[in-house]
This record gives sequence, C-alpha cells and structure tokens, in this order.
Amino acid sequence: MKSSRDNARAKPRVFGVGVRAGHLVAHDPLTGRTHHRGALTTVGRARLRASDLIADRYASPQELGGSTTVGIRWSPVVRPHHVADVSSTESPHRRVARALACTGLLTVDIVEVEPLHHTDLAVIAEHLTDDGCTVSLTTGPERLRDRADDLAECVDALRVCMDDWADPHTRGHIAGGRTEQALLADIRAAVDTGLPTQLYTRRVPPPPGDESTWWLVDVALSTGVEGITFAREAPHDDTLSFLRITDRDVETPTCGSLAPLDIVLDTVSAQDAEDVPSRTRHDKARPG
Repeated sequence: MKSSRDNARAKPRVFGVGVRAGHLVAHDPLTGRTHHRGALTTVGRARLRASDLIADRYASPQELGGSTTVGIRWSPVVRPHHVADVSSTESPHRRVARALACTGLLTVDIVEVEPLHHTDLAVIAEHLTDDGCTVSLTTGPERLRDRADDLAECVDALRVCMDDWADPHTRGHIAGGRTEQALLADIRAAVDTGLPTQLYTRRVPPPPGDESTWWLVDVALSTGVEGITFAREAPHDDTLSFLRITDRDVETPTCGSLAPLDIVLDTVSAQDAEDVPSRTRHDKARPG
C-alpha cells in the first residue's frame, strides 16, 4: 500500500508543453527539467503525472536552441512604498509579465530577493498563466508557514532555496537565530497545502556529494517534499537584452532583472533518496 506521501506525489501537476527546435517537449517547473515528449500532449499548460515522463529522455538546452527558448528566471523588485504600483495596469511588472507571456515561454521562474506581497505575486502570475505559461517560485524557507496557503493559489511549483542552510559551517548562524525545527516546520507547511515543493541548491554537489548533500536528503525525507534539484547558474545569455525593460522615472520601481534558467545537474526524488544505502550517507541522524 502506498503512503499518503506517495499518493500525493502521484497526483497530476502542471507542466509546460510546447515545440522547441522541432521537438515536442514538456518542461517541469518543479524540477527545472525539460523532457522530450513521446506521447501526443496538448500544447500549453498540461496536467501530467511525473511518472508519465519516466520513459521520456531529458532535453538539453543546447538541442532546444538554448535555455531561454524554454523559460527564464525573473527577479521582480518591489519597493515597499510602491506596492500599489504593481496592481496598476501600467506598472512595469505587469508590462514585463505581459511581454514574457507573449513570447510563448513554457515557464517563468520568479526568484524572490525579498518576499513579494501576495497581491503582487498573484497579479504577476495571473498574467503569465493566462497565456499558457507555467510559473514557479524560488524563495528561501523563511516565513513559508505564513505564506503557504497564498502561494498555493498563485504558482504551479515552489522551489525552496537551501543554499544558506546546507553549509554546515553557517547553518548554526542563520539570521534571526532560526532553528532546524523551525526550518522543517516552514517547509512542511508548504507541502501540506498540496503545492508541489522541491528543495533547490546551486552550492551543494549532487550525490554522492558530501555531508551537506545528505543533510539535504534527510531534510527532504523529513518534510515530504518531492525531491531535491541540484543546479548551477547558466552562462550569461545576451539574447535576454531585449527584455530588460526599465523605467526612466526614478520614482517608479524597476521591473527587476532577467536571466537564463539554471542548468540542472541532477534532480533526486525523495523516494530515490530513501533507497540509497545508509553506509553512503555518513550515518548521520535525520533532522527533526
């Protein structure tokens, strides 16, 4: 019999499906992976099970014409005293969201520098999803308990950036004196909403990795997330220059910055991690 976590993992979730360089592909906004699609699938936002793509090989950015043909990373910047501007029909954020949606991208990964107000995030995500784009949010684990329900209404996938926590030398000195127990509770809150949630890192090596790698695996198993994405920053891509929309009025907030999607080195499901022989996991106790 499957556990409740296995049942949750088997549920369909949103993928971005489209044709790139003559290939029918499905992009997973949760893991950051793009798959060649062997079966005929409706183009646009499609609900698929991850198990449906097991037989479909991964598509490299090179064979699709570059990562920016699939999607981009967007870091919107909202100044606190300009919150109302995002809801304005002429706000730079809305204009950027509309411009991105019109390009036919399969996904936009919104990367938070500071937590966005729920209304702002909802407005941005709505513009993107209305035109068939998928939306993921990459953010830190802080305050997820307070935001989990709102995030589940806005985005298709949540990637919790663990870079500040995974380093054993800095883990005990996180701002605000947060404990690992509080960290786990925040991540579990997101999982409990049903929002597809994945741990994410640019700094920690994929398995077999090191102590930090297996600490992340233990966090994944303890919280019930779908898995861990190990990624590295994509090289600079000048094709994004046409999207750098800025407002010359210094009183208006800028739209933020745009960058290519990160390149996924590996993505490990929680189920696969659980099957790793314990002798390779440094025999450490799981957190929480």
